[in-house]
Amino acid sequence: MYVETGDDVQFPAGDYVSAGLRRIKPDACFPFMAIRDRSRITWPFYRKWVPHNFRSDRRSPNVGFVSRDEAHVLYNAALLCQNVPALEIGCWMGWSACHLALAGLTLDVIDPLLSHPEIDRSVRTSLVSAGVLQRVHLIPEASPAAVMRLHQATSRRWGFIFVDGNHERPGPLNDAIAVNQVAADDAMVLYHDLNSPEVAEGLNYLRDHGWDTMIYQTAQIMGVAWRGAIEPLQHTPDPAVEWSLPDHLSGYRVSTGAKAERGNRRRNV
Repeated sequence: MYVETGDDVQFPAGDYVSAGLRRIKPDACFPFMAIRDRSRITWPFYRKWVPHNFRSDRRSPNVGFVSRDEAHVLYNAALLCQNVPALEIGCWMGWSACHLALAGLTLDVIDPLLSHPEIDRSVRTSLVSAGVLQRVHLIPEASPAAVMRLHQATSRRWGFIFVDGNHERPGPLNDAIAVNQVAADDAMVLYHDLNSPEVAEGLNYLRDHGWDTMIYQTAQIMGVAWRGAIEPLQHTPDPAVEWSLPDHLSGYRVSTGAKAERGNRRRNV
């Protein structure tokens, strides 16, 4: 296994990890990953002003991985849910899936890009290097159809779900509708790229259907929805950054590292 763990793990300048989170560094398992120039990103919802490192695969330099801090949100949140079935919608090159599996999750991963042999081979090679492939079920299909098919075939309900799939309307909303049906009674759902109002429609849907919700101020804004006995991870935003939220997220509470109270939910509106 080529993974560093522990409080003494060192990261490059430009990486931030919230205080209080357990550290992990599986970088050696992703030999094509590199730090790229944020200013060259063309996606209109990328927050170039956040000074955290942007990483991508050298073979597809314009498609980013979750940031170091965001990867640690995933890893540490997964540590809170180790004994529940887990689902990831959208994995790209497996960076996020690797962090989730390293936390001990048994993970169903749905991404139509896995139908491309080069991507599937790359993801599997990285997961083998990290020693976690045996805990990851890779499904080369599109969500939400694949989510519902798997649920109907197995009666599985997932207690941990990470959504980072189709970012274009109505994809995020359709994924959220499916997630609301297949999640366990005690469940946590994490979102990435909420700076996009189209992606945020997914979190909005869960909030409006009774889930508690909260925002993590990370490079691309993560969010969490939870219900039942599960409690969310707490995250402290980088104190060196003057953070702000886009208007479409203005009603959400932001995690500051203190214990969250129930809130930010509306019942069946």
